[in-house]
Amino acid sequence: MDKVHERPVVTEANKEAVRQGHTGDHLRYILIASCALVIIAFIVIAMVVRP
Repeated sequence: MDKVHERPVVTEANKEAVRQGHTGDHLRYILIASCALVIIAFIVIAMVVRP
């Protein structure tokens, strides 16, 4: 039987862990840096467009 396509066994103990999945390493740092860059970009654009 092909183990690649087997579904995980869900029990009460691992129900939340199985549902969550893995979103990637250092995701919170990427989100924080992205938000900071967007805010900086808005400030720079506002300064350039300002008459």
